[in-house]
Amino acid sequence: MVAKKKSLNPKLGKENVLIVTGEHSGDLLGADLMTELSSLHPELSYFGIGGERMISCGFESIEELEKLSVIGFSEAIKKYSFLKKLFYRLLDQVKERNIKFAILIDYPGFNLRLAKELKSLGIPSIFYVSPQIWAWKFKRIYFIKEQIALMLTLFRFEEEIYKQYGVNAKFVGHPITKRIPEKLKKEPNLPSDLPQMGEGHVIGLLPGSRRGEITKLIDPLLASAAELHTHFAKKKKEIVFLLPNINKALEPLLLAKISELKERSPEIKIHYLWDSSLRVMSASDLLLIASGTATLEGLFFEKPMVILYKVSLFTYLLGSLLIRSKFIGLANILSGTEVCRELTQNEAEPKYIVKEALAILENRKYRNKIIKILQETKERELGLANGAKLAAQEIAKFYESWKNQSLSDVT
Repeated sequence: MVAKKKSLNPKLGKENVLIVTGEHSGDLLGADLMTELSSLHPELSYFGIGGERMISCGFESIEELEKLSVIGFSEAIKKYSFLKKLFYRLLDQVKERNIKFAILIDYPGFNLRLAKELKSLGIPSIFYVSPQIWAWKFKRIYFIKEQIALMLTLFRFEEEIYKQYGVNAKFVGHPITKRIPEKLKKEPNLPSDLPQMGEGHVIGLLPGSRRGEITKLIDPLLASAAELHTHFAKKKKEIVFLLPNINKALEPLLLAKISELKERSPEIKIHYLWDSSLRVMSASDLLLIASGTATLEGLFFEKPMVILYKVSLFTYLLGSLLIRSKFIGLANILSGTEVCRELTQNEAEPKYIVKEALAILENRKYRNKIIKILQETKERELGLANGAKLAAQEIAKFYESWKNQSLSDVT
């Protein structure tokens, strides 16, 4: 969805702000941020690249967010030409508008380069969501110090790293601590046939939101569901699978895959749900989940997870040479240990998924140990305040200081 093209002349009394994100998770962060920032500075108007959530808040997007989705190095190479053209199309519009400052949300490969170009035009950039320099490309910290006016971090340990290197950084906490309870109330209700505690199990199947990860993970996830169904059927214990989706373009594929599964296993209970991922997490005993932002939501709900990561061989080999972190899932990175089992590449298959799932579901001591570590990590790293509100307050301080400095320079 792309907002209808508007006049490039700024609205009367409005100050234009550029916001750029390239993923659905950034769209959620952007929408929360815009809501909070608009209450502090209603004179601000926003354009750039965003998704449906940001557009619903009055954002003007010049391109569909789905087209920017990239998973892995090989896919980035395929989309290089498109992204390059979009980069310069965006700069052309920036030059025609009265841009005051930019808020760049995640998507570092694109946005860090954009920040450098914006600085050359005299436009300061605020980066919201730190690139994972602690995982790979740590030398980016020197580029960030030079090109980024303000770095807003979601986790406490990130601010500490940046301050050691003289970067203007502020820890604001993660917006999910506020967003999740609010969104949870708005999501559709789950099916009524879920087993009660002690009578059976509910398992969430979350293959991700991007086309690349969904197409790679949906088959092993559904095959694992079939094996788990067979296992618990022999024990006469009920098991229900919930598969939520937020990518409408992939809905036909997912429904077709579920239909095929039900033809092979007519007795299996599996429900496809639109935009109900948080309710699924809240209700599930276990999450079989793609690595990414969703694992952070799983951490919020303190749910045991089996984290899956499957990309092209080239992407995996290159990543293994470059990535500094021992872990892939955010729950593990933040806890500092593999509290939730990570299955990558050839291990992201039913044989290994089912083995770990059964260990969690049938070993109470093991399950409780996982939950305890997740609880401790959540309290320490996510923060308890409204992250979007704190981020908006820091941006407002920056904007007001920048305006005062600009007026001082003129006088």
